[in-house]
Order: sequence, then structure tokens, then C-alpha cells
Amino acid sequence: MQAAEPGKDVKARDPAHERGLVALVDMIDRETGDGHVTVGDIIDLLGFRSLIPLLLLPCLAMVSPLSAVPGVPSLLSAIVGLVAVQLLLGRSPLWLPRVLLKRSLHADRISLMVRRLRPGLAWLDGVLCERAAFLTQRPANLPALCVFCVVSFFMPAIEFVPFLTTTLASAMTLFAVALFTRDGLLMLAGYALVGLGAALIVQTVNALG
Repeated sequence: MQAAEPGKDVKARDPAHERGLVALVDMIDRETGDGHVTVGDIIDLLGFRSLIPLLLLPCLAMVSPLSAVPGVPSLLSAIVGLVAVQLLLGRSPLWLPRVLLKRSLHADRISLMVRRLRPGLAWLDGVLCERAAFLTQRPANLPALCVFCVVSFFMPAIEFVPFLTTTLASAMTLFAVALFTRDGLLMLAGYALVGLGAALIVQTVNALG
């Protein structure tokens, strides 16, 4: 099968989008089994060409209980940043360094993430739809992809600033869900959160100065 152009019309060619958000996280929970699960294992489940789901899952994890584990936000942001860069460059299939592919989490933590996220994702599945889809496609989606890259780069430095980290992680999650569902209105909500995050950064810098 010919790969879709990354970041442009992924939904039309990737059946993962047709299953919805709940089906995606349930599939990950079901297939990971017991014991430790590596990043590489999850990528194998999704397929190296499923770039939008591979962007979405770490963003969802950032706003789940997994984000409370020290070091996990930085790991997730590194994955998000590398996937976003490859979407910007139009590169497929995905490449990640071996050190990230071998990082692992216990399957119990993944199950906990799914349980916490599932009610919200079920609600989103019911209300989100394809609208203003041009905002989720090139060239309109390029600013959001740049936000992924910039925030991911600085995440290790802001990981211990809870409200700022939560705001920016939530913005990236909105962008990722919007790209997955091709809902342009959700992209606009993500930009609003980015604006709030920028205001918080300016306030913090002024306070330190």
C-alpha cells in the first residue's frame, strides 16, 4: 500500500482513524499484555507509517497519570518532537533512535492511563467530527507542528513547572486529537492554549528578572 503524505490526508488512508480514540487506546491496552512494554513494541502495534497515532498516544499520556512519573514527560516529549519533525519534513516511515525505542513502561501503567482517559475519549468520540479540516492539513497545520517541536525541545526545562507543563501538554494533546479526527475547531482551541502558555512564560521570565 502506498503511504499517505504525512500530516496531509492521513485519516483517509489510515484505518486507525476510523476506529476512533477509544478503540485506539483499547487496542494498545489489549495488545501490550503483562510485564514491561517498550516504545518499540507500541510502534510495532501501530505500524511505522501511522505517524498521527504515534503523535497522539504520547500526547495523551502527557495528560494522564503517566505524567506524574519523573522523567516520563521528557521521554514523551522527545517522541512527540521527533514524530512532529518527521511530519514537517514529510518523512515516512517513522525513525526513532534506539535509546528511545528501548525505553519501557510497565503494562499496568498503560492500563491505568487507558482507564483514566477512556471516559473523556469516549465523550470526544461522540462530539468531534471532521470540520474545518483544512486547518488540520498542510499548510495550515504547519504552525501546530512547529509548536510540537519547540515545546518538546524545552519540555525538560519546564517539566517541574506544573501549570505551565500542563497547559502546553494540553495544547499539544488538542492538536494531536485534532489531527487524528481532522477537527479544525479543536486546532483553534489548541492555539488558544498555546497563547496562554506563552503568557505564562513571559510572566515567569519577568518575575525572575
